[in-house]
Amino acid sequence: MTERRRQAVLWIAGALVAVGAVAAVVLTAGGGVPGATAAAPGPTTMGAEWRSFRADVTGIRPGPDETTLFVQVALPGKDPGCVREPRIEQLVEAKTDIRADVVYSTRPAAGGCQDKVPAELRLTTSAPIADRTVILNADTGNAWHKLGAGWGHCDRQGTCAPPADHCDPAWIGAAVSAAGAESAGTTRACDPAWLVVDLLLRQTEAPSRTAFRWGDGGWTSFAQTKSGGCAEIRAADPKFPVALCKALPAPA
Repeated sequence: MTERRRQAVLWIAGALVAVGAVAAVVLTAGGGVPGATAAAPGPTTMGAEWRSFRADVTGIRPGPDETTLFVQVALPGKDPGCVREPRIEQLVEAKTDIRADVVYSTRPAAGGCQDKVPAELRLTTSAPIADRTVILNADTGNAWHKLGAGWGHCDRQGTCAPPADHCDPAWIGAAVSAAGAESAGTTRACDPAWLVVDLLLRQTEAPSRTAFRWGDGGWTSFAQTKSGGCAEIRAADPKFPVALCKALPAPA
């Protein structure tokens, strides 16, 4: 074999090796093998950039004065690293309505930020809120209206009447606010005549349980306890149904 032919053979062999290497890379990535998929990218780390998003608004309840509302939201994740700076921005007041954005900042995480956790933000206006419509995150289709003592949505026919259901969040939110609670609390029992809610009345105190009775177009509190069961509630009003309290644990 001449030197020139030997060099040509070596060049062809090298080219075939190179082609095989390229093919191997393509097959590893899942291109060319039916049913094969490329490996999923690794999760984004907590070092990613923070970005702002509009929050999911779940409710509104009256505040402690005529210029305040508590806006209830669902935020991502139980991990403190999931969310920062939940806030109300771009508050604009008009004669008939109040508009604002409810936002928070978050960043991609490896996990733990998928679940939703409840929170409340304080909305404060310069003039009394009165009966003005509240529009949050430009969602005019789900505007909030004052319905009796609480806040809710009008029905599809545009009727803005207090809810017929006494256990509606609008009624319960009004009851919680009237009790002076610092959070939305946890509803433990409710029927058309009776309501039990665990409340945090002071940040420095343990949760307590408040019992309400329906009357005069709203909920009125009549008992407060830090124990489970019925004893203290029924001591305050023997008409309270045992079925609503006998299985209740201590407030939490």
